[in-house]
Amino acid sequence: MRPRLLLLILLGEFGLFVLATHVYSSLSPLSLLASGLVLESFSGFEGIAEGMNRKGRKAHAPAAIIGNSGIRHEFAFAVVPDSGKPTVVVDTELAVEDVDDTKVLKFYVKVFDVRPERAILCVSPKLSSRAAALANEYGIEVLEDEVPRRLLKLAEKAIDEKPNQEGS
Repeated sequence: MRPRLLLLILLGEFGLFVLATHVYSSLSPLSLLASGLVLESFSGFEGIAEGMNRKGRKAHAPAAIIGNSGIRHEFAFAVVPDSGKPTVVVDTELAVEDVDDTKVLKFYVKVFDVRPERAILCVSPKLSSRAAALANEYGIEVLEDEVPRRLLKLAEKAIDEKPNQEGS
């Protein structure tokens, strides 16, 4: 039996998901999810950035920030006033199962290098217990929801709850 390549593209409010796998006639479509490749789209954060920019905050989505090491780091969203020091950075991690500790470590490396006042990691469906312990230890704020599109509202609310004083 010759395998066929199946490419499935799903566009949701939170991002673009591309699932690719070799399909045999005996496989069900549900089995494709575990082998999927997720390509994140940051378009959902663009609306949040636009709203904050109208309020006088310097928000970017997506955001590229040069860290102290000279390396350019990308985030889904960031507030970076004219001073150049980021006040808030936000990133996302989506998974079929719990998000593991390697994703928290990856985010922490970027956060450590750019040194924002606040770091928020939006995850779906939720962090593993080990990942949650790391996020807590590193001072990373975590927003969890089983429905990825709801993370946008949670992120917007979290950013607005503790407004930072930024110089323009």
